[in-house]
Amino acid sequence: MYLYLQLLCVFVILPNIALLFLNRKRTHLKSLGVALLMLFFIAVLWDQLSVRMGLWVFSQNEIVGNLFGLPIEEYLFFLFVPLLSINIYLFVEGILSKSKKVNKDE
Repeated sequence: MYLYLQLLCVFVILPNIALLFLNRKRTHLKSLGVALLMLFFIAVLWDQLSVRMGLWVFSQNEIVGNLFGLPIEEYLFFLFVPLLSINIYLFVEGILSKSKKVNKDE
């Protein structure tokens, strides 16, 4: 039960928490918030259209509930998946920049 929410927690939300902590010095929260807000609205519009056209359906047995025709988990997905992408990028960028600095010093 609530498979969608469980998967989001394990594979998206928990890694985001860890990466936000690791990236805390490289994260510009205002820019991040603006980017996530823009992506969120585009994704909600896209999903609303897809659901209304019958292109996309959700099993009611696997979700917590609906909000404006979309599963609550879908709204979490729209926020946390782009955030995870940005966090992974920042994390890898941090590792690569440290690697370049070490190579430069040698």
